[in-house]
Amino acid sequence: MLKKATNGPIVPRRAGRRTKSQEKIARDRIDKLLNLARKSSHHKENEQSKRFVELALLISKRYNQRLTKEQRLQICRKCNSFFDSENSKNRISSKGWKTITCLDCGSIVRHGLPRSD
Repeated sequence: MLKKATNGPIVPRRAGRRTKSQEKIARDRIDKLLNLARKSSHHKENEQSKRFVELALLISKRYNQRLTKEQRLQICRKCNSFFDSENSKNRISSKGWKTITCLDCGSIVRHGLPRSD
């Protein structure tokens, strides 16, 4: 994308990182969308909840904003459903693993728990 200067030559448009304010707006919108997904999953509106999660993931990709660990643990990576007590099963093994099973698609995710010595 080239932009014509007012006094003559064609100069390239500024490319590169987003501004800090754009990144902050993106983080705020991701938080709002995940909160909406949580509320709609509690009201048993699973399709709407999945759509909110998909939009939050799209914003995070476009603005290169990572989800926090807490946010990542609440989303199924395979079907984008928001985990709650109705559509997921959480188990803790004696070997120090937390196993989350999505009851919508059947995917299994294991996370290590911090050791308490």
